[in-house]
Amino acid sequence: MEYEPEFARSFMRRTLEILNSYSGPYDATLLVNCLLGLLVVPKESLIDKVPIDPFDQLSSWGIRPESIQRTGHCDYGHEQKPNLRQLVRRLRNAVAHFNVDPIHDRGVVSAFRFEDRNGFRAVVPLSELHTLATRLAEHLEKNA
Repeated sequence: MEYEPEFARSFMRRTLEILNSYSGPYDATLLVNCLLGLLVVPKESLIDKVPIDPFDQLSSWGIRPESIQRTGHCDYGHEQKPNLRQLVRRLRNAVAHFNVDPIHDRGVVSAFRFEDRNGFRAVVPLSELHTLATRLAEHLEKNA
């Protein structure tokens, strides 16, 4: 199997296909694995294509603003108001450094807690993570 010339876009599209086609007992595990591809790749090569929508508009990306418990601080001063791009960066940091913990509900993973060294903390239900990953990948596919 060969990748297309634009590797990042191709990789994200294939990752999204895997995420959307699987249904089974390891859906939470697969979601975290796919987040590596759907958050790390855009952060490294396409971060400027992620919109700077404010946190109060996160619902349109699938994340309830209440899922973000602490936005963290920015050492660079260029992101004074929390936004979608900052969320992608923070989630990427948490996933890449494996600061991710499952939240269980009656023996089943229902959400993940994400934290980074900048004070970011979020508890995001699986359905919200799936929606964010899907919408972000679709947006980057069209706009990258």
